[in-house]
Amino acid sequence: MYISALLFGISANIDTFVLGFSYGIKKQRIPLMTNLIISLITFFGTLLSIGVGIQLAGFLSPELSKTAGSLLLILLGVYYCWKYLWEQLHSLKKGDSPSAISLSMQSESCLSQKETFVLGITLTVNNAGMGIGASFAGIHFLLTSVTTFFLSALFLIAGNRLGGRFAPPFIQHFGDLLSGLIIIALGVYELLP
Repeated sequence: MYISALLFGISANIDTFVLGFSYGIKKQRIPLMTNLIISLITFFGTLLSIGVGIQLAGFLSPELSKTAGSLLLILLGVYYCWKYLWEQLHSLKKGDSPSAISLSMQSESCLSQKETFVLGITLTVNNAGMGIGASFAGIHFLLTSVTTFFLSALFLIAGNRLGGRFAPPFIQHFGDLLSGLIIIALGVYELLP
């Protein structure tokens, strides 16, 4: 029972680590309170999806939730790529030099409340299919949800710190673009059979 919950939590949160890393690359910190909010959203989403799976076993396809979560990740990635390109175009129109653009992108920031909520919902939807599948397999719903909460918090902060500390400085100049591309790749990967 414990091993099943742990394995579910790890597999459901690998994408959480990747997302944390991608935010770290662009020097966007995920503070403890933000991390806890995202993890709580994921916890309740996992709890809900497993509960729904128990009630609707055989009626709802886990593939549908997986596809929806993957598409949300792709849209989030496209948004960051668009944001990067828009900022570059806007800065060039103002007459800023490329070095000024790079310097303006180096300052560290934190996730906004809106980004926190969107990230939490995206991770929840992405994991919903797994939660429904776990319920079909008979995995204990409360233990699995609690494990997911703690691993979500751990993976998100670990990925964020690693991305922020070990990404070379020249990569940080392209933070939004790289973050978007990583998130798009993750979404596409999740869509693959």
